[in-house]
Amino acid sequence: MRIFGHPVHPMLVHFPIAFWTTATLAYGWVAFGASELAMTLAKLSNGAGLLLAILAMLAGLLELRSIDNSGDAMSVAIWHMMVMATVWVCFLFAWLLSVSAVPAGFDPATARLGAAACAVAGFVLMAVGGWLGGRLVYEFGIGSRQSTNR
Repeated sequence: MRIFGHPVHPMLVHFPIAFWTTATLAYGWVAFGASELAMTLAKLSNGAGLLLAILAMLAGLLELRSIDNSGDAMSVAIWHMMVMATVWVCFLFAWLLSVSAVPAGFDPATARLGAAACAVAGFVLMAVGGWLGGRLVYEFGIGSRQSTNR
């Protein structure tokens, strides 16, 4: 899918990356005892990242059609999609841990630490997924007009 000749997926991925980076920092801040303001920032930025990532993932799925099914690029694209779907789930768990009421007998600090751990795991995996996406663009030319779609 393109707008004015430009692929849409790379246009959209910057937003969840920025929001999830902010969320990871805020969750880390919360885990070390920061104020409710940090938790609010973590929840809002994570929620925005989750919603905007859905748009980026849909655009990526539409652009997947342009990749040769039998080439090495498709293998990298599938890994990219699996890793980024895992990132989304990590940040979903972080969000759920931060917005859910803590059950009786469950330490709220444990929920905050769990949210931070999920966000950090998601952030690390996001770097891996970004590297795989970079391979698609720079090694295989996916999304460029000169794409060989290997």
